[in-house]
Amino acid sequence: MKRRTMLFGILVSFALPVLLLPQASAQHYGQIRALKRRADTVTHQKNSFVARVLSSYKIPYQTTEQGIVARLHIKDRWYDVDQIEIVPLTREVDGGYQVIAHEIFFYTEGEILHLVSEVKIR
Repeated sequence: MKRRTMLFGILVSFALPVLLLPQASAQHYGQIRALKRRADTVTHQKNSFVARVLSSYKIPYQTTEQGIVARLHIKDRWYDVDQIEIVPLTREVDGGYQVIAHEIFFYTEGEILHLVSEVKIR
């Protein structure tokens, strides 16, 4: 009898998470979808900003189908861009900070290209 009770307890302990897992996943699916949508929006804003900055400085560039800057043309040479990092430059104002410019780092093979721009992100 003890064995049956123990076996039943083990079966229930394994079955319960399996039965509740779809409900937990469904509850969090909306949150995950919202986070993914926000990440897509931020990525699009970043790519658009970089393209606007390069265009404002008349730096030739090429993008991927997704709008990601993939190549830069500087001093008669094309650079393949591996990664782009945007760092805001701020100054302290009453009650906080104000973004006054952005540093943009283009990581290429063997070199890091650096650009400072006062173009607004939004």
